[in-house]
Amino acid sequence: MANINWPGLLAWSTKYHDGTAPSQFKQMSEEDRRFLEQAMEEAFGHIEDPNQVMAEAGDQLRSETRTEESVTTALEVIDRCCDDPDCARNADKLDVLQALLDLLPIYSGSVRNRTFEILALLFSNNPNIQAAGMKRGSMNLCLQIAQESKVGSDDRSKSFRALVALVRNVEEFEKLLLEQEAARELLLACLSQEELSGTREKATSFLRSLAESGSLKPENVAPLIGAISKLFGHLEDTGIQYKETLSICALQLATSFKAECTELQVAVEGRISQLMASKDPEAENELESLKDCLAVLKAT
Repeated sequence: MANINWPGLLAWSTKYHDGTAPSQFKQMSEEDRRFLEQAMEEAFGHIEDPNQVMAEAGDQLRSETRTEESVTTALEVIDRCCDDPDCARNADKLDVLQALLDLLPIYSGSVRNRTFEILALLFSNNPNIQAAGMKRGSMNLCLQIAQESKVGSDDRSKSFRALVALVRNVEEFEKLLLEQEAARELLLACLSQEELSGTREKATSFLRSLAESGSLKPENVAPLIGAISKLFGHLEDTGIQYKETLSICALQLATSFKAECTELQVAVEGRISQLMASKDPEAENELESLKDCLAVLKAT
């Protein structure tokens, strides 16, 4: 046993749930989070094996007496454990990965979204856990929830991010995902102007990666290039990183699918004209990528 004081970690929740009535639990306030983080600092100060702590947190997720408060606390502990690379690599061996996946059909709101955040953290650049996630049905589960979630919702954003982390940079998994029409439709939907800007940025970055890796087939690319082209007309309220991500994606699409990029060329030319007129010094990287993109498209 790791000797974690779970009752102590759960102390922040007592003002919400005294055990005599259904919990009215809501997402943690900043005060609650600070309290829990302090409690974790004290608890982890006496721990020698974070793997055991993660295993115990998994047990908390599976407990028959779990509450939303205890699940939330266990998720925060797992997140903290993921700071240790060894814990992240061992998430499947410790049976924590399956415990996380089992939460997704049961919970909604803040608990589900926090679960997706931790899954994305575990999957990201972690081939062994990506492979374990695929074997445990993560792709279809994340895809289904993303499809069913409302446009512009946190549910859509978090589930999509976990899905991307699951397959990204593993060609076999990327191709398996793109074989599904539902996945291609989801990627296209996440490039829509109706989506959250962060979701659009993630989808744009993922599309660039798919084009670069060769996972994206020419017969499926036209609608996606059309969606990227339209985004150039809606940059008013977006940040520098978003714009640079979009320009780099355009460059990669031009490099990989030049013949399909007629609409994209028009959009890029228009954006270059805007940037040249504005002379914004912060747009230097974006402008450079767009000029490279235009050079590729105009090359004979």
